[in-house]
Amino acid sequence: MVQETRAIGRKAGRSLLHSVRTAKAIGRELNTYVTINYWELGSTENSIFWDFAKTRTEWFLRWSRYAPKKGGQRNGPPTWTYVHEAPNGLAHTHWIVHVRPENAWRFKAALEKQLKKQFGLDRLPSGALHIESVYNGEGLKLYLAKGIQPMYGDLWGIRHEDMGRIAH
Repeated sequence: MVQETRAIGRKAGRSLLHSVRTAKAIGRELNTYVTINYWELGSTENSIFWDFAKTRTEWFLRWSRYAPKKGGQRNGPPTWTYVHEAPNGLAHTHWIVHVRPENAWRFKAALEKQLKKQFGLDRLPSGALHIESVYNGEGLKLYLAKGIQPMYGDLWGIRHEDMGRIAH
């Protein structure tokens, strides 16, 4: 049975709102902001949940623990938070992740390679992937939390916006 959601619930919202401080407390600061416009890769609100799960579990978990043979540091224990959105059916994921600064170029290249492989593409569409450094994690998590259920948004001082329908 396919379930769907149009808003972030209480438990997921609390997890998201604590994520930045928790990651910092364990020495794994969420320092890289990734937006994957899955709709440009052929994904929909019906498949984004599973498409991102594949990116995250089949690629990132392995990548983060991998020790490069030609020197460099492994990224370490995977640390992240994310939200899916599909306003007007345009499915995309906002993902804040810990990437060791010396691994930033490796992360970007490997993620591009993974997405091309995963979606059977020779090259990514120009707007499919956006990666930048996080300068204000507390503000960014509030932006990601905009899809929280209105009653919790009111309680926690977050203005609700429709995130679209996501099947999971």
